[in-house]
Amino acid sequence: MVFMILSFFLLLHSVYAHDLWIEKEGERYTLYYGHRYSSHKGKNIIRYNPEIIESALCVDRNGNIRSLKIVKRYPIKLRSKCSIIYINLSPQYWTKTPYGTVNKEKNDVRMPINSWISYEGVKRIESWNKELTKPFKNGIDIIPVIDPFSLDVGEKLRLLITFNGKPVENVAVAYDGRFRGMTDRKGRINVRIKHKGLQFVEATYRVKINSEKADEILYTLTLNFEIK
Repeated sequence: MVFMILSFFLLLHSVYAHDLWIEKEGERYTLYYGHRYSSHKGKNIIRYNPEIIESALCVDRNGNIRSLKIVKRYPIKLRSKCSIIYINLSPQYWTKTPYGTVNKEKNDVRMPINSWISYEGVKRIESWNKELTKPFKNGIDIIPVIDPFSLDVGEKLRLLITFNGKPVENVAVAYDGRFRGMTDRKGRINVRIKHKGLQFVEATYRVKINSEKADEILYTLTLNFEIK
């Protein structure tokens, strides 16, 4: 089971061999895509189409959530005081074929092997308290159970992975693009901090579907926070 999930995780990273992250620049937050912090080879920054950004949410220190206005110019920049920022991308169809993986629905390609709808997002944490550990009711969420800013290199971060507000097991989790394990039946997993600076934790939850367009839905979230 773990081998099958690991193989699929490696397939995903052959398709998405780039990182999506939110970087703080003064009083603004900027969405980037590329290899600046990645173990993969490639361009430092890769230009993306700002039209693929679907929504941005701001969570204040009391856990209150509000939508942020998005000006769809590259790169996406947000100016707001938030404890947490979520940015969600529009869903995309992907299909694996004998000739490679293409950004198309299953019924639009020859000889499809496997296909999925990708829901991708990124979450950046600026501050932490108990009010910020409530899971989102929609989609996937990665929640530090302990204060991530209290940790140092070599220590373990305890995480809770939820989907639609409930803990989920057997969710593949990666750190810096490398597979680290699966969540347990309570949706928990430990990830060891390997370095200071911007952190990348990624979780992917899979849901099988019966559709002409795709075989499953993949909900992927990248968690960013900085350890100084």
